[in-house]
Amino acid sequence: MLSSTVLRASRRRVAATVAALATLVLALAAAPATAATAAPAGAATAATASPDVPATFTVKGAGYGHGVGMPQYGAQAMAVAGRGALTILRKYYTGTNVAWVDAGKDLRVGIFGSGSDARGAVDVVATGPWRLRFVDGRSTPHTTWTGAAGEVLHVTRTGTSVKVTRQSGKSAVATGRVRVEWAGTRYYRSGSSAATTVSLRKAGRKVSATHGTYRHGRLVISVPAAGSPQRLTVVNQLRLNSEYLYGIAEMPSSWHTSALRAQAIVARGYALRAVDAGIKADCDCHLYDDTRSQNFTGWRKESEGTGAYYGKRWVAAVDRTRDGSSGRVVRYKGAIAQTFYFSSSGGQTENSEDIWTSEVPYLRSVDDPWSLKTTISNPWRAWSQTLTQAQASAAFGLPDVVSIAITARTDGGSDAAVTRVRATSSTGATSVLTGAETIRSRLAAGTSPWIHRFVANS
Repeated sequence: MLSSTVLRASRRRVAATVAALATLVLALAAAPATAATAAPAGAATAATASPDVPATFTVKGAGYGHGVGMPQYGAQAMAVAGRGALTILRKYYTGTNVAWVDAGKDLRVGIFGSGSDARGAVDVVATGPWRLRFVDGRSTPHTTWTGAAGEVLHVTRTGTSVKVTRQSGKSAVATGRVRVEWAGTRYYRSGSSAATTVSLRKAGRKVSATHGTYRHGRLVISVPAAGSPQRLTVVNQLRLNSEYLYGIAEMPSSWHTSALRAQAIVARGYALRAVDAGIKADCDCHLYDDTRSQNFTGWRKESEGTGAYYGKRWVAAVDRTRDGSSGRVVRYKGAIAQTFYFSSSGGQTENSEDIWTSEVPYLRSVDDPWSLKTTISNPWRAWSQTLTQAQASAAFGLPDVVSIAITARTDGGSDAAVTRVRATSSTGATSVLTGAETIRSRLAAGTSPWIHRFVANS
């Protein structure tokens, strides 16, 4: 048995030893690894693990469309607030005026064969009496057929010629153009009072091959120039100032009359400029019937609603902007302006050169609180899109993307159009996309360039 003095001394030595060991452990923990004390290979890898790669990104923004010119929801909000059509147009087309011009021209609208519908066969059917004429470049047609409602004409391309086959099996071939005319138009006065319309169907099927049906003008069917794909082209030839504009389906017919009139004025100017530019070789037309030009659905627009109620509102708005062969257009320094328009802004419109390349003096960025007004129902006031990891990595050309940062915008603050974004991969590599239109198409599903932020989702 130890004495109390020895026991106390022993306890002090033990305590000192424990403290020394603790100090040594702490020192070893703090010391940098050497060859003798290096961690196992797996431990070092875990300490520097790559960031988690998100499965998707949420893209948040506002507006819809390219952003240059008149936002249609902005026009509607201004109209609801009591602004007239001319005030609306002066707001969005800087330094312009609205004037009367001669709009008594015919134009050709490409309705089949120049886009995703590039095919070599189509069926034509009328709801009333019709006439088909084989022209072949002569002053008078060499063959004319007439028929009644419901008969389906099967039209195909045969080499560089157009072949038409009737339900009876009778057929004929034209080396030039084929014209389809129907009752109640200036081209074919058959004595019938029926409001005949004509439609195009996918060959052998009762499915529409075009955006609309057609009441006015006539159809002209031809084969494109040599070297074009094996397809037919069909155009609707009709009067610009009334017949064509009646079929423009770019704005809901239920909207305020001032907004509708503003739309009619810009659509007329857009069409007149296209006629002055001449025929496009790929479609034998001045304008396409879709968003490459203006959305044209013909009689389908005019006959909207019960008793064509909504269609009549649109027709009335067009008529209020025309007088016979004259019509109102937006002009800049005496010339018809290029009146681009789109659905809705994110709080401001954009300069033409910031979205495309050319600076146009009347296509200037202006504040647009109207598109964001809660007094109208606008589904594009704010939006959210999902960008998958595969889409993001493909857009930036990286193996993966862990973050996307907005690094530049057009003038106008945090809600202006995005013009530069930078992506970072899990390896630290970066890639940049520039240009509002490129960013809109690749990262926002074509919605708009007014992107607020990108949010990574695990």
